[in-house]
Amino acid sequence: MPHEWEELDDEVAAGSSCTMPDCGTLAVAYGSRDDVGRNRSESGEFTCPRCGIEFVVPEDELVLQSVPKDWLLAGIHLA
Repeated sequence: MPHEWEELDDEVAAGSSCTMPDCGTLAVAYGSRDDVGRNRSESGEFTCPRCGIEFVVPEDELVLQSVPKDWLLAGIHLA
């Protein structure tokens, strides 16, 4: 039986630190591989998982970009 995350192999991740002072939490956003080539501005839109603010980061200030989603989930095992 396939897992839902296996169906998302075409997604890539981008990450940035939250821009709020005294927060700095890593925020990760996911998008389709196809969208990355066509519309790079989408990869810079984030919502902080800790404080909840939405922010935009220029492409050259991203912590990570176009990382396959399955790389981020490689250490997670389902029981």
